[in-house]
Amino acid sequence: MTLVVQICIVVVTIALIGIAVMAIRLMLQTRVLIESANRSLEGLPELIEDTKRMSAQAEQLLKAFARITGSAEVAVSQVEGLATRSSALTHTLLDEVERPVSHVVGVIHGIQAGASHLIQGWRSRAGSRSRTIEGEDHVGEQRWVDDGGGSVGSGDRGRAGADVRANGR
Repeated sequence: MTLVVQICIVVVTIALIGIAVMAIRLMLQTRVLIESANRSLEGLPELIEDTKRMSAQAEQLLKAFARITGSAEVAVSQVEGLATRSSALTHTLLDEVERPVSHVVGVIHGIQAGASHLIQGWRSRAGSRSRTIEGEDHVGEQRWVDDGGGSVGSGDRGRAGADVRANGR
């Protein structure tokens, strides 16, 4: 055999040995991986059971929440109905009670103002009769004393308390 063929056989043999070493290492790593997967999978049934229990508890919680939500919706609708009825009652109260009461209060204020004005006029006339000035220079003329105490003549009609009457008491 020629030298080139011998070298090729040696190279091919070394390559086959390298491939065999790599295959053995790959198988060892695969075995370690499989063992690790087996250890992990040993806890899988327990994990599945835990997941099932948690899922059942979550379902029960959601059902309870749905019941609570339904009750809350009923309560909210009842509160809404109550608010609507109280609003209607308030409007009715305002329409039937407040307006007539306001009207009566206005009438009472008017009566009070009129009575006050009438009583003030009576007092003014009663007090003025006792302060009438009589004398020779003032025959038939009445003069009332102003609130300030001074005598008021006929030119002062615009002032409060001033009223001049001629020929009469």
